[in-house]
Amino acid sequence: MKGRRILVTGGSGFIGGFTLEALINFGAEVVSFARRPPETMAVPAAFIQGDVTDAEGLTYACQSQKIDTIVHLAGYGTTMVQSHPELGVRVNIMGMSNVLEAARIAELRVVFASSIAVYGQIRLPEAGSATEEAPLNPVTVYGAGKLLCEKMGQAYAQNDNLKFVALRVTAVYGFTDLARRGVEHPTFSDHARRLIELPLAGQPVVVETGGRQPCDFVYVKDVARAIANACVAENLKHDVFNIGSGEVRTLRDFADVITHYEPEADVRVGEAPNPAYPFMGPVDISRAIEQLDYKPTPFSECIQHYIELAKAKETS
Repeated sequence: MKGRRILVTGGSGFIGGFTLEALINFGAEVVSFARRPPETMAVPAAFIQGDVTDAEGLTYACQSQKIDTIVHLAGYGTTMVQSHPELGVRVNIMGMSNVLEAARIAELRVVFASSIAVYGQIRLPEAGSATEEAPLNPVTVYGAGKLLCEKMGQAYAQNDNLKFVALRVTAVYGFTDLARRGVEHPTFSDHARRLIELPLAGQPVVVETGGRQPCDFVYVKDVARAIANACVAENLKHDVFNIGSGEVRTLRDFADVITHYEPEADVRVGEAPNPAYPFMGPVDISRAIEQLDYKPTPFSECIQHYIELAKAKETS
């Protein structure tokens, strides 16, 4: 990857920060393109303040920085888009259109963070996990937008001289400093992070629904490595890949983990299913393992690393 110049939209976000680190560790020269600078830049990435809704600014950033790959992470999450669907159209969909146009003009590769929300409500096969060939029937505005973005990327790749890869990511967990920042429209994965980070900061946490709802949670560093691998993978047989752990856990599991580390933690998790998340895994990750050299880290190792990061933040 040495010598590659990669622009990451949403580089100041949760997944973006870990992705910058992974790309730089792999030897790439990285530019973060985001609306706001990161609170701290732990890695030596350049920063350009911009918005994916600004097509001219995005295209200029790619050309002036001699970018060869765009990692597109910028966009709003499930609950925000469900509450404000116009944002999903203006930012998530039109932002993707601008990314693809910038890539078409400069003949770039695009790695897009899609979501398993594209599957919607599906019946799992006897094998017990969803492959990339499972029916696509999104039931949320967010999921429908992600599917449209995938189809747009595939159309550009077919008709123009650019390479396109979509990663259908499951629920991502990892350190985000939620105890200090908070979150206005928490997603299912935000709730998992709240269950870890708030008790470590001495704060109570209540999650009203979804306690026993099975979900394929994936650690953020695994997602970042998958993105980095997708930036350089050649001769791919497919352009869509599931990125998850390949197994399911529940929010109750996260609550049990934190009460093991913090026995006095005030943690309450409701049992009723959350209807906004009809399918959350497991997904079949064999395609990513074979073609992207993807290897998810065991849950116990992820949790240990996560808690170490959170505790280090509390004492800093």
